[in-house]
Amino acid sequence: MDRTDPLADFFVAEAAPSVDRAFRVGVMEKIARRRLRIELVLRLCAGLLLVIGLALMAPAVQGVAELLGRDLATVLPVVAVGIGTASLGHAWLTRPIALPRLF
Repeated sequence: MDRTDPLADFFVAEAAPSVDRAFRVGVMEKIARRRLRIELVLRLCAGLLLVIGLALMAPAVQGVAELLGRDLATVLPVVAVGIGTASLGHAWLTRPIALPRLF
């Protein structure tokens, strides 16, 4: 008489279920979407702070430009905003934003 235990067959290593790749891809996609949203919010806040800072700095730059002369009054704010934007953009792009731990 041959007795086979069905539970023993189930727990054999060959009968173990394989990895569910669709589930793993779905979880990874949700994590990537959440990280993207957080990074977009951080970059939007940084850009908003940059615009506010440049707007607050504009009257001081305009005063210096008027002291230097009428010809520079129109050029100097444009150059200052361009240099400020370029340097802040360079610093922002070369240093990665550290995201908080999500899991």
